[in-house]
Amino acid sequence: MSKNIVFIICISFLLGVHQYDTYGQHQLNRYGTKLPFKIYKTTSNTLSITDIIKSDTLFKSIDSISGKTHPKDIYWIKINLTEALYTLKTDSIWYLRSRNYDYASIFYVENLQLKEKKFGRFDKCSKNTSVLYAPGIPFAPNSLIENRFIYLKLKQVISIEPTNIFKFYYTSDITEQLKEGYYSWSDIKILIPKYLFAGVCLIVFVLTFAFFITSRKKEFLFYSLYVFWLLVYLNGDVFRTNNLIFGGFTIASHWFQQIAQVLINLCYVLFVCHYLMTKKEYPKLHSVLQIIVYILITIVVLDSSFFYFEYFVGHIQIMNIQRIVMTLFGIGGMIYLLLYAKSRLAYFIVCGSFLYMVGALALLFLKIPTYMIAGASLEITIFALGLAYKIHQEQKEKLYFQKESFINNNKALRAQVNPHFIFNSLSSIQHLILADKKESAIQYLNKFSSLMRNLLESSIETTVVLSDEIKLLKKYVELEALRFDNNFNHDIIIKDGLDPDAAEIPMLLVQPFVENAILHGLLNKKGDDKQLTISFSKGTAYIICEIEDNGIGRNASRKTQSKYKESKKSRGIEVTHKRLQLLNPLEEKNICIIDMVNRLGQPSGTKVMIKIPTDTIF
Repeated sequence: MSKNIVFIICISFLLGVHQYDTYGQHQLNRYGTKLPFKIYKTTSNTLSITDIIKSDTLFKSIDSISGKTHPKDIYWIKINLTEALYTLKTDSIWYLRSRNYDYASIFYVENLQLKEKKFGRFDKCSKNTSVLYAPGIPFAPNSLIENRFIYLKLKQVISIEPTNIFKFYYTSDITEQLKEGYYSWSDIKILIPKYLFAGVCLIVFVLTFAFFITSRKKEFLFYSLYVFWLLVYLNGDVFRTNNLIFGGFTIASHWFQQIAQVLINLCYVLFVCHYLMTKKEYPKLHSVLQIIVYILITIVVLDSSFFYFEYFVGHIQIMNIQRIVMTLFGIGGMIYLLLYAKSRLAYFIVCGSFLYMVGALALLFLKIPTYMIAGASLEITIFALGLAYKIHQEQKEKLYFQKESFINNNKALRAQVNPHFIFNSLSSIQHLILADKKESAIQYLNKFSSLMRNLLESSIETTVVLSDEIKLLKKYVELEALRFDNNFNHDIIIKDGLDPDAAEIPMLLVQPFVENAILHGLLNKKGDDKQLTISFSKGTAYIICEIEDNGIGRNASRKTQSKYKESKKSRGIEVTHKRLQLLNPLEEKNICIIDMVNRLGQPSGTKVMIKIPTDTIF
């Protein structure tokens, strides 16, 4: 069973590891045997191992050294293996186990000479195959100083920790292999949240960064970078980003992981700026956010300089300053948004930030990464929901403005139809008066005023119920019939399956085609068999209106110079085309005009078919 991630997930592996773990704990004591030791703290780096051995009185019990470690302090450790000598004789190689130290050396005897071997993280001497445990330091029983002591020289430079971190164990070769090469069930329970968190981060990072590329919305860019730096900071040890980028654990690789927490906060602040549009919606908060951005950028520059010159005290201090600044800002920012929130977007930030802060503080004080992983996971989820909610709101707003634009455009186009219709009607009244048909002129004027009242009453609406549109058409056709001495017949038909009181269509959409049928088709025809038929039927996704006349046809109409033709070009058909295109831009042929012929192939009229899309047909 190797430590490959596939085997970690595999059920058989888990069961096998659990069994091996039980065996290891009871048979091999995989955590080793604790060793007694004494400690000597100094700031002098000139002392040699020979000086230390001669100064045995310098060593004291660990209980006598209180407080915390400091980057300037050097700790000499004297480990006494007297009580373990009998056990050590059973094997030729044993391992000294402890935690990771930044700089560390072990001293031993070889060929009657004192030797030193470095094993610190920054010494570039040790290779760790486990993502959870520091490697054991091999030693032979016959290499002990004075046949019973191991001397260590340790230095912690990148953190300040309690002195109780110093604990030492010895294990056998087989136990070391078990520790390095296999995971126990308790180890897997530690790794599972990390791998799950990494999977979530990678998916979210890829998706949000891809969305940024397509949408160019900066909140998605900073959110994706925020998730990326979270992954680096919390899971860099598991995925060995040190090895991938820097070839191992070095000062540069540690700087990279440490600076990640500053970049987390920087990307978070920039994400909040663009997500909440603070410059517009929260100008006071925006000013504070700008100051925080400058502070974080300054910290990145200073901390990089501290690492370059190996001024680790400055690094520790500036990281603490950063934590204090971000904690105070986080608390103040959450309170401000709770008090002055202008939309629900603010509550996503408050909720996510609170959970992350709880996890970060738990990591800081309890030293348990799982708490921060849990807090960060919840925050990522909440922020993702917040982004989805914002997209939803923006889409609703976009649709609203599109609808308003459509309504306004439709009103503007319809406004072009109304003057056209009014002008023609007034021309008809003028024609009757000039022809000395006063009675017809008065009758026409009464019908016209009634029609205009209906038009003005419905002028606010862009659509009307089909039954109302038919009433308007009837009044219009009656006016035209009256205008031309009732020399044509007309019918308006509603076919089965269409409810005229339920369907809605744009107002006065059909009228220009009816007008053309009368003026250019029927009035130029000789005889009394002039027929105009208007029918409405139910289509798949349309109301289909057919205007059919048995006039002279379009070709003959173009050649005829009728006294009723307008001297100016009619805009009614052109405007109607535009109105239909607004209603359904995907439909290429909203209007179909058919030139009808009789059995002898002679023109017998014109049929116009109009597809009127509507969401309220059925």
